Amino acid sequence: MTIYEANTTVVAVAGAAVTSTLYIPGGVATQLLIRANTATTLFRADLKDEGGIIRRHYDFHTGELNDMALNFAVVGSYAVEITNASLNDTFRVILAVREQ
Repeated sequence: MTIYEANTTVVAVAGAAVTSTLYIPGGVATQLLIRANTATTLFRADLKDEGGIIRRHYDFHTGELNDMALNFAVVGSYAVEITNASLNDTFRVILAVREQ
């Protein structure tokens, strides 16, 4: 079993940031981790497929969002959108995919 991790850092300006993964040939999403540089930063997030369909919507989180309950098939490029950030902050974004 191989785990692929899309791992990047983005800066939210005016409360928003977006990052996209490289093409994923196929697998199962297992974890999405979004960690703000500042523990008190409040934010929302969406995980979208390459067609722009929201696959997961996350309401407000403070400092960190760690969804280890993901379990759906992924193919293509996925975007992680951070919105409504209370501060201009730097975010670490990791999407883990188990390849089949």
